[in-house]
Amino acid sequence: MFKDISSVTLAFVYVNILGYVFHSVVSRSLGPAGYGEFMVLYSFMLTIGNITTLFATVSIKTVVENFSQRYEFLRSLRLVGFMSGTFFAICAFALSSYLRVFLHVTEYYYFYIIAFAWLGMFILAVERSFLQATGKFPLFAFSSALELTLRLIIALGVIYAGFKVGGILFSSVIGIFVVLFFLLSKNKEIRGKRAGLSIKKILKTALYVSPSGFFVYADDIFIRRIFDAHTAGLFASVSIVGKVLVWFSLTILGVYFPKFVESRKTMKLKKFAFQMFAIVILAEIGSQVIVFLVGKPLFLLLFGTKFEPALQFLHQYLLAVVPLLFSMIFISIATAVEKGFYLIYIHLFLFYSCFILLSFSSIYDYLTYIFSLNLFFVFVYLYIFRKEIVYSKPSKIEL
Repeated sequence: MFKDISSVTLAFVYVNILGYVFHSVVSRSLGPAGYGEFMVLYSFMLTIGNITTLFATVSIKTVVENFSQRYEFLRSLRLVGFMSGTFFAICAFALSSYLRVFLHVTEYYYFYIIAFAWLGMFILAVERSFLQATGKFPLFAFSSALELTLRLIIALGVIYAGFKVGGILFSSVIGIFVVLFFLLSKNKEIRGKRAGLSIKKILKTALYVSPSGFFVYADDIFIRRIFDAHTAGLFASVSIVGKVLVWFSLTILGVYFPKFVESRKTMKLKKFAFQMFAIVILAEIGSQVIVFLVGKPLFLLLFGTKFEPALQFLHQYLLAVVPLLFSMIFISIATAVEKGFYLIYIHLFLFYSCFILLSFSSIYDYLTYIFSLNLFFVFVYLYIFRKEIVYSKPSKIEL
């Protein structure tokens, strides 16, 4: 157990360090305007790619529950992963011209690159989930580290060769597919019988969990639509640093989610929920202190002096995402107790609608909106789940 935890933890640290090196290189190479466009596309790619996370969760559960037939289910899950990836890839191809205009990016072929990335992501999620289900955590950790290492090396190469946004996006595609073929060679068992899957069960879990990624990356997707190119780049740099708090909180939430499921009808649910809320608050305080003490030198080290005007918004960004993180906790609880389904989608619909319909005169107004709307829904979630959180008894109120 210690070996598995250690390998995953080391990979997590390595991947995050490498990620910031990647964004530092890209931002310095492209400048504020180019980096802003890249972050719109990169966030859009990861938003749909986040669906593979919930698909991986379903895959792990399926393999563990049917371990004696694990290879039959692996083959079935591979087929579902391929079909899902193909569907999203076709959508990206078909809607590329519309997406270029809607997201205010310069080239429609960027979405062709994203299409290939989505195809690889869905299939790769199955291979990685099989490693987790069969206890091969060191190999799982190595695959994540290898993908990010390849992405950085290839990105450096394409930047040196003079390619810009498209080439950097393509570095992610190469990293994904190299690791995919590597894991296919390790997991093997490509040919053979397939087991029957409950598509209804897969879809039900997916519908509960999938909004999470759309919430996390929403603030980056619309920045080129709302701000000028330079301001969008400044916001992107703040976002990529501020999301450390988001990623850390969601990583810990992934540990707590099984606890929510196990304790959904007991007093322990209240205890685990409050522990998670406390972790987010402590992480917020710690982040603000770190930014106050060493934020400026670290920020300038990552992005350079061209991005220095963005530094003033970092404290505000860290505060603005706290209600969003509280909402993520409530969505996790909703998934565990299987209620509040419509409320999650009402929240998501309003969040995206206002990004499209409202006008924002500054980054400050933008962050104020993110904070205010999510805070409103925190109180709504608290009301709907008050019995689960306060009394730890099933509530009769559902939305």
